[in-house]
Amino acid sequence: MSLRLHFHGAARTVTGSCYLLETESARVLVDCGMFQGSKEERELNYEHFPFRAAGIDALCLTHAHIDHSGLVPKLVKAGFDGPIYATAGTIDLASIMLPDSGYIQEMEVDQLNRRNSRRGRETVSPIYTEEDAIASLTQFRRVTYGQWGTVKLA
Repeated sequence: MSLRLHFHGAARTVTGSCYLLETESARVLVDCGMFQGSKEERELNYEHFPFRAAGIDALCLTHAHIDHSGLVPKLVKAGFDGPIYATAGTIDLASIMLPDSGYIQEMEVDQLNRRNSRRGRETVSPIYTEEDAIASLTQFRRVTYGQWGTVKLA
């Protein structure tokens, strides 16, 4: 069996962790993190994924830091409907952090759009909303820390 590894984040930078493992029968993401840092790096969060979200079978999160989990709601919004594997601690933190991230994005975009409106510029949309983040939490599946397990595909 062949295994291919694609780096879609945290390459030439330390944020935006996202790796795609592919075999003949499965496509599994390891992390789906938000890019942080310079404006140029943060703008990467608005780009389309370099893979088809609906074609991913499962997602495994290494931990809850936003640069490892911050684009999970965007992935779900883009069509990913598979399981998201994470430890109980990661799920607990993500259940607070991801909706908060969506809320912050909504508030920041609202402020930006008010300025854009006054300047005659186009409005923008958040990467995802608080509601998108809450919806993504239904796909999380708990795994036990330190124990080997099997990734069950959707």
